[in-house]
Amino acid sequence: MKIPDIKKYIDLYGTENYLFKIIGPKVKERGYFLFEEFFEVCMWKSARQKQRYIENKDSVERISRNAFSEKDEKRKMEVLCQLKGVNVPMASALLTIVCPESYAVIDIRCLEMLTEMKHGIGNNPSIETWLKYLAKMREWAKENNVTPRELDMALYAKHKETQGYRNLYKKPNSKM
Repeated sequence: MKIPDIKKYIDLYGTENYLFKIIGPKVKERGYFLFEEFFEVCMWKSARQKQRYIENKDSVERISRNAFSEKDEKRKMEVLCQLKGVNVPMASALLTIVCPESYAVIDIRCLEMLTEMKHGIGNNPSIETWLKYLAKMREWAKENNVTPRELDMALYAKHKETQGYRNLYKKPNSKM
């Protein structure tokens, strides 16, 4: 049986890969999010505000275009946070999808890891905290020869590990 659009659905299965490899480059080239792209990113990061995201159908293109045209990082964040249901963590995800080489998703888990590593900047993901976070992420990404996005992924995974998310079948001290 021939399944129509099978490649499309295989791509969609890996949501994060799809967002970063397909959606991000399209948005970057165009300079703004289409509503469908915005909605997909929002649902990936947090589905809690689904109804509020839908309220952006008529404004997401204009607001995201304005945000991406801003040079000032603080102003860029302020503009994205004008979207309904979008707070600093969601806005950071929108920026990161488009420019993972420059941005990192701010997440409470990453902030907790910074605190545990004695580099805490607070656990309230405000714009001020995000600016400090972004500066640290860019600095450390450069030192470690990774992107800010790869660094936030590492912090997130490290947090999961410290919380006991591990292979329960692994023998202590084994390399499995």
